[in-house]
Amino acid sequence: MSIAENEWIKIDYTGRLKENNKIFDTTLEDIARTEHIHDEKRGYSPLLCRAGDEKFLIPGLARNLVGIELNSPQTFEIPTADAYGERDSSKIEMVPTKRLRKANLDPRVGARIQFQGRSGTIIMVGGGRSRIDFNHPLAGKDLIFDVTIVEHIEDETEIQKEIISRRIPGVDFSQVEVNVSEDKETISISLPNYLIFMEGLPIAKYSLATELRDFLDFKIVEFIDRFDYREKEAEEVTEGETQETDSSSSEEE
Repeated sequence: MSIAENEWIKIDYTGRLKENNKIFDTTLEDIARTEHIHDEKRGYSPLLCRAGDEKFLIPGLARNLVGIELNSPQTFEIPTADAYGERDSSKIEMVPTKRLRKANLDPRVGARIQFQGRSGTIIMVGGGRSRIDFNHPLAGKDLIFDVTIVEHIEDETEIQKEIISRRIPGVDFSQVEVNVSEDKETISISLPNYLIFMEGLPIAKYSLATELRDFLDFKIVEFIDRFDYREKEAEEVTEGETQETDSSSSEEE
């Protein structure tokens, strides 16, 4: 079957620079290890997206997914204009190094940083100032993508789970409760309690709520914090009864 525009799919891909064939990203862990770009902090699995939707992917790749067959490997050449655009010299800025230190950032050449809500690369440090390049690292590059659509998702509940997994990787769905109102305007999500210790959880929730609004048209997104101690109390009662039984047996002996 061929994929129509705006249909939900999962893809495996490997991205390469056209100029030297160097791989810069992939969803395939074995390739990441072979190419020495493996990142222990990320998961390697097919990427959820919507065919033709540029909110998920660069324009050239998003458009090319429309009309291709499921499980049919494809290779697409994406010119700069349809990838991350040309480099913009106005996005290279000088800032006082002390401002970076105040923001708990490491003023080191080559470091990727988040500064004032933007991602950038430090390209020079000296004289009390740092030069930051806020262009995307792949700006000005023609790219090549090897892509396979590995799954076509139609079930709305499954799509909801996939979007949650996208922002909270590795979450145990046996401990997740999702409820949708009858008018389909409100979605309520109860996440596992162990996630309260997750670094960046507030930002993950914000991003998740935004995507549920943008992609599934929910008007209200609720996160419910629920602490259920019934199972723990039942275990404590059982343990207490066991101890009493053991004590009674010892006295009879």
